Amino acid sequence: MNLLQLRTRFREVSGRHDLVNEDGSDNGADFFINEGSKFLDRMDENQKSWASAYKWIDVGHFTASFPYCRAIKEVWVATSTERWQLEKISLQNIISTYMTGLPSSRTNGTPLYYSPTLTRYIPEDAAAGALEAFSGFVDIPAGNVHEYNMIILNVPTDTILSAEIKGLFYSKALEDDADLNYWSEAHPFLLIMAAMRQLEVVNRNVTGVKDWNTSIGYEMQQIGMDLVEELIAEVDVMEG
Repeated sequence: MNLLQLRTRFREVSGRHDLVNEDGSDNGADFFINEGSKFLDRMDENQKSWASAYKWIDVGHFTASFPYCRAIKEVWVATSTERWQLEKISLQNIISTYMTGLPSSRTNGTPLYYSPTLTRYIPEDAAAGALEAFSGFVDIPAGNVHEYNMIILNVPTDTILSAEIKGLFYSKALEDDADLNYWSEAHPFLLIMAAMRQLEVVNRNVTGVKDWNTSIGYEMQQIGMDLVEELIAEVDVMEG
């Protein structure tokens, strides 16, 4: 189902005609549908929970940012001839071992390590230029990018790299009438259930929320079983 179809069916199932206009346009329903989608993303892991974000890292740069990531799991980088996985180390180790000098003094090289890093500074309305004037050691991107996560490499790259960040990502937000995401296509009724659960949260209906949690949880458990079946397929010997 696309967003328009979901919105129309949500109106029918929930009885909340006030949240959808007569012509099917949004009057508040989209908020609950998208919040329901995020709730399902967080509730359990399934075959579509993992995704990859691809970013270019130019020569002399040592960060990459990407939106809507819930958890970074792996980072791979590649040149035109080879690819390798970066090893995760703590942000403290990145800074204390590789970033003791000013950015202008750092030597380009081949990155081998990465760390998830910060994307906020305080106060949040401060101009990036003001921070840079305060200290040369500013590794946070200009502007607060609340929907973005970022990785930082141990050295600025000496060649253009393509980076693949694997991890848990939120499903695509549904904004236009024709928009689709995993939940709307594969499990539209479950998405409507989740949207109605979010309605109960706003209404402070504790019993309603618990009832929806039980119903949604059972459906999610069945979906999770498909992932388990896939993981154990053709596995004959336990490692360790």
